[in-house]
Amino acid sequence: MNMIRLFIKILFLLLISINSYANLDNCKNIYQNCFENIPEDMVTFHQELNTYGVVNKNDINIRDIPLISSNNSKVLKKIKTNEKVLIKKVFFLKPNISVRLRLLNTNNIEIVNNYRFGKWYLVSHEDVEGFIFSDFVSVEKKINKKFTRFRHIDSVDWRENKVDPQKNIELVLTKHNGDAYILRGYAWHYLNGFSEINYTFTNNIFSKEKIVKDGIKIFLFDENEIFVESDIDIFTGIYRKY
Repeated sequence: MNMIRLFIKILFLLLISINSYANLDNCKNIYQNCFENIPEDMVTFHQELNTYGVVNKNDINIRDIPLISSNNSKVLKKIKTNEKVLIKKVFFLKPNISVRLRLLNTNNIEIVNNYRFGKWYLVSHEDVEGFIFSDFVSVEKKINKKFTRFRHIDSVDWRENKVDPQKNIELVLTKHNGDAYILRGYAWHYLNGFSEINYTFTNNIFSKEKIVKDGIKIFLFDENEIFVESDIDIFTGIYRKY
């Protein structure tokens, strides 16, 4: 009888463990194209981190898929304030835009909007691995970034201003091979919707005061502030590093 009880307990713990990690395979069972258990069309940038962070609010959700407006995104676990998590990767998803995601083995479409929830950490906590929105985790040590982010000074920060119509414009500069950089720009305007730009620069743009390429000009005031002229008007203006 004791052996049977022991076997049942072991089987129960095994099923819990399998269920905790199997959820990170859910995306490919729901959507046609997935990357790291996220619909591929949602991902704009990702990077490995392997650092630690501390949850800064109470009862924060760890999700299997970081989509807050989809019924296909499940909560795996809730974490309390000051709990420590291992941050494995960071993902930047398309914010404030409705994205059409094709479901698996069908012509049906799910329309998903992640609103302001654009930056997510893939974390591990005890027996669970999943995604937490970045604002709910304080990173313990400075991350050695391979990318630099700039925000347009006309962007509306929802954390400080919940009244004005939302507008958000960001540039992400990612170091590529050698001194090359890839520039990706993302903009959301409450009237005009989502806009995006992509450029590759073969030289280190931070070594010059002015960079000119078809469709864009970049003027470096200093390492923390730049001015951009773009053929797409919403991207023109002053940006500050953040």
